[in-house]
Amino acid sequence: MAPLLLAIVFIAIGYFIILRPQQERLRAQKQIVESLAVGDRVITAGGIHATITGVAEDTVRIAVAPDVELTLARPAIARRLDPETSSAEDSFDESVTGMPGDLAEDNVVNDSVTNPKNDRGLGDQA
Repeated sequence: MAPLLLAIVFIAIGYFIILRPQQERLRAQKQIVESLAVGDRVITAGGIHATITGVAEDTVRIAVAPDVELTLARPAIARRLDPETSSAEDSFDESVTGMPGDLAEDNVVNDSVTNPKNDRGLGDQA
């Protein structure tokens, strides 16, 4: 009788510690996804900060930068940012110039560029 009671107690503890909170998170996520509207600031599951520009039944269209829009499945939206909490840091900064790989913008020094004899890019270590 004691092992059966112990098993029931463990199942109840597991339900209240693991399953119930997970179900509440899933319910909240589903509610967020269903209530998405044009103009909402969101963060995708991949960490992209964007503004919703279009909403369809199964997809949303988001703007991540000027003239750059992506189409994502609705469940790919991880959370919606409140207008009060989203700050200037979340917005795209058009004053930033250059692309990764531009030699003038990179802080990485590749010795093979400055020293043609070193074709492995190892500097003086070779």
